[in-house]
Amino acid sequence: MSPVRVTWRRTIGRARSLFSTAFAAGGFLAATAALFAFKLDAAEGASLSVASVWAASVSPFLPALAAFLAMDVWSDELQSGRIELLLTTPVREREFTLGKFLGVFSMVVVSTFLSFASTVVALRVYAPSALAGVGVLGFCPAFLALMLQSVLWCAVSVAMSSIFRHAAAAACASLLLLIGIPRGGWAALLAWAPQGRTAFGEMILDAHVIDMSSGLFSSGTVLSYLVLSSFFLFVASKNVAMCRYCGRGGRSLRLSTAFALILAGIFSGLVVELVNRLDSKLDLPVGNLETEFSARTRGILSSAQGEMTVTCFLPRKDARFRQIGRFLRRLQRESASLGGLKIDLRFVDPLWDLGPAERLVRLGAAEGSLVFEKGRRNVVLPLADGYGERICASSIQSLTMPPQRRNVYWTVGHGEAASEEYGTFGMSDIARDLAREGYRNMSIDLAGDAQIPSDCALIVVAGAKEDFSRAESGRIDSYLRAGGRMLVLLAAADSGGVAQLLPGWGLRPSLATTTGAKTLSGTDLIVGEFSEHAISKPLQGSRIVLERPVGFMPSAAAETGTGADRIEFTPLAKAGTAVVAAAVERGVGAGADLSIRPMRIVAIGDAGFVMNGQLAARANANRDFFLNCVAYLSGTDASVASGAETNVLTTGLDRAARIRFATVVVGAVPFVVFLLLLAVAARRRRRS
Repeated sequence: MSPVRVTWRRTIGRARSLFSTAFAAGGFLAATAALFAFKLDAAEGASLSVASVWAASVSPFLPALAAFLAMDVWSDELQSGRIELLLTTPVREREFTLGKFLGVFSMVVVSTFLSFASTVVALRVYAPSALAGVGVLGFCPAFLALMLQSVLWCAVSVAMSSIFRHAAAAACASLLLLIGIPRGGWAALLAWAPQGRTAFGEMILDAHVIDMSSGLFSSGTVLSYLVLSSFFLFVASKNVAMCRYCGRGGRSLRLSTAFALILAGIFSGLVVELVNRLDSKLDLPVGNLETEFSARTRGILSSAQGEMTVTCFLPRKDARFRQIGRFLRRLQRESASLGGLKIDLRFVDPLWDLGPAERLVRLGAAEGSLVFEKGRRNVVLPLADGYGERICASSIQSLTMPPQRRNVYWTVGHGEAASEEYGTFGMSDIARDLAREGYRNMSIDLAGDAQIPSDCALIVVAGAKEDFSRAESGRIDSYLRAGGRMLVLLAAADSGGVAQLLPGWGLRPSLATTTGAKTLSGTDLIVGEFSEHAISKPLQGSRIVLERPVGFMPSAAAETGTGADRIEFTPLAKAGTAVVAAAVERGVGAGADLSIRPMRIVAIGDAGFVMNGQLAARANANRDFFLNCVAYLSGTDASVASGAETNVLTTGLDRAARIRFATVVVGAVPFVVFLLLLAVAARRRRRS
């Protein structure tokens, strides 16, 4: 049996007899599971795969695990004096070092695999939708990225253990090198320059894990980890070799060894610089990041014709550059596969591409934006506003479709949420989405003699708290009788606004009975039951989140008339037995030859379900539901299709399921592993 294998088995066997191994492995599993549960909730609705979220949760704790597992592999030999006995054997120091390194690395691999296995099993039970499009193979790049980092962390920890005689000192030195300096330095950099995340990119260790787990492999990164790992293993073997050179007679040998270590460090640094300069990247399709675009986006791309130029005006060192480039290339490939719009991609760095950058500035583009150009028309999309599938599809649609003037009028003067308010309780985000869809956001105050303009596509009453006056209600009533359209967001059944007007048009607000309904925070309500209506049918399988919603029932005016006077009540979404969103239409039975524009009202029992704060959560289809309501009311029924992005992370966990999931992965699994390792350690100690 080779010395490397003997040392490897001895290292693992000794670690199994230590109580510190049980604490290290159990703490690692609990910490990674806790961070994963937190990140999973925060990442829902984002363009991340669950494998990337898991890898980003495990990566910060791998250095600590390696440091604690390797802290006494050489320190114990040095302190007990057994190092002298080892060095009398005809075995080279590098074979001992490699065996101990492989022993520590094997334990890290097993611990990481336990984290992976417990995570996947728990997700299969509690959140199977999170694994859609990923599967076990989708975790392989993430696991490979973690193992690549673990090689370096284990090599550094073994080297520190060969330097210090006390295990605690070796662990502290390893933690300082692996966590304190890189992450502490990054924190100091961000404190010194608050905008540093944009200027310098993501923390490099985290960026490496996310890139590789999403399929972007860099030869420079991979070779850098391997070169540095080899250097630290060389350091460990040479430190052990120095134990042979005791006394004055070995002074020259110690000096030559130290000189060799210095040269090795310089050489390793030069090699790392070289491989990063000659870096090449391989982009592989991994997980749900390569799934199809939504039906709406595919429809826009297939119907559009001609050529369009999409320019990314962003420095290449920006943290968003790789992710944006990948998304734009997917968009280009999707459009080409549909045989529609031909997209020409360009990337302009404002620091290096001065000529193209000057042209973009003349178009009104600032650094950090996407510029869509078709002919003489262009749309500038600031990246601060987002660059997701829906936003880019809307920008393409606005350039490929004829200009339309559809005005959405938001009522003011009754405590409504304002479309120009940028705070948590404002509606600026959804108003910006409407503008991208080709609508113009206008305000209207119906007090006095104000009349509803003839160019009004629909009226939005967003959470009015005060009653409309009789004159205002009369103007709205006249507008509706002439085939008007209105979208009402109610804060409460008796909250005022136009609540008193709705029963005359077939809608009666009421208290919603939602016993047994699922919730995210305890006060909100998850709604996932949609009807076969043009608004809600495309959202089957999705969910909207409402805060203490109002229910709706058909009033006496509903379905009492005949022909053009008949009012039809249609539930759109239900929570239990309560209808929390409904639509009414008058004139639907009239003949097409009469040219009568049907009256339409859509009422949603939550005034804030599309406020900025709620949309920022991104864990719902509230945005899609609202935009579908506007499309239906404005008469563009044919374009109503699901715009929900298909490459986003969706768990489907409610509050109770999140608690159960966290209890299992954070508490139960680590505790069981901890007890098993304690039992193994106690048994081996009794035998010895």
